[in-house]
Amino acid sequence: MDYKAATGKWIDDYTEEIIGVSKRIHAEPELGHQEFKASKLLVEELEKHGFEVKLGVAGMKTAFIARKGDGSPKIGILAEYDCLPGLGHACGHNLIAASALGAAVGLGEIIDELCATVIVYGTPAEEGVVQNAGGKVIMIDEIKEADVSMMIHAGPSWGSYSTTNARESFLVEFHGKSSHAGAAPEKGVNALEGVILTFQGINALRQHINRDIRIHGIIKHGGDSPNTIPDYASAHLYVRAPSMPMLDETYGRVKAIIKGAELATGATSKVSQVANTYANKIPNKVLSNLFRENVGLGGTDYPKELTPKKSGASTDFGNVSQEMPALSGYINIGDVTLHSPNGTEMTCTPRAHEAMIIGAKALAYTAIDLITDSDVLEKVKEEHRKRLEEQD
Repeated sequence: MDYKAATGKWIDDYTEEIIGVSKRIHAEPELGHQEFKASKLLVEELEKHGFEVKLGVAGMKTAFIARKGDGSPKIGILAEYDCLPGLGHACGHNLIAASALGAAVGLGEIIDELCATVIVYGTPAEEGVVQNAGGKVIMIDEIKEADVSMMIHAGPSWGSYSTTNARESFLVEFHGKSSHAGAAPEKGVNALEGVILTFQGINALRQHINRDIRIHGIIKHGGDSPNTIPDYASAHLYVRAPSMPMLDETYGRVKAIIKGAELATGATSKVSQVANTYANKIPNKVLSNLFRENVGLGGTDYPKELTPKKSGASTDFGNVSQEMPALSGYINIGDVTLHSPNGTEMTCTPRAHEAMIIGAKALAYTAIDLITDSDVLEKVKEEHRKRLEEQD
């Protein structure tokens, strides 16, 4: 039996529904841990196709696990479906969710003949903007059941052999003392100055850190009135670095800057983690080669990737890649700038939907390669073991 041809036909027959799911999620964007409509939609579709589904796992109401088959190996396909505040689906999580659905449904139709298992992990809150963000970090014990995990992501080009930065997402708060800013400023303690000095200290630090490190953020609250010394101010900051040791070191230096701002202003500071810590993503060349070949089956021109592409972005998929061989394949949806209004528009176009279907097929075909060729699966696992050793 030609498993790929059979799977591809199932996905072709289901294409209209896959695109419909992507459009519905795009039209009704939901922030992390609030993706009630998206998760319900995905669960209902998977149940229609014979998946055994549990909604509400790992303490998260919008997380789910759907499985079909009871053999080995176990292939994990990951779905994201949260949006960005103010922008909606500017990062294309609607495409990620629908492609995972399509790949799983196509693969699920032959999974019993393959004597393997396909597991869809619905992972909430990938964007690090809500409290306790990072659904994959929270679900890591469940995801570790799989032998390999895969997903796709939208972008301006095809690719999969890449790394991401590790990241901390945290809230910095300063508490001071209010007073009249004109008549009695000497009686106040300016919390906003603590935030401003924090940003200035970070800017001074930039010259003395690795060029691949990113530190950025926004002021969340700067006071209520210009004629009142602010007694409260806050900022939401990110620190990103190519590795966990570099992240820990830089995060420590930023916290020292915050403490210095506290001492300089007399305001008290507090640092609180917003999202779970995201680890850097470990690439896997064997998996990337498989994905590239399978994208090519759809007639797509996918350039060879000789060295891992460095990305300044971060994802909780990095934590998954630290635990098992993992693939995040990028699909080309055009000249897109993610996390912008352009991104919101571009993630719901015919070109994006066409690339999404190609990506769904490539995920399913790559899973078939891993299931039917034990030598390839072992090479994937061996590369992962070596890369873990290299980063230690």
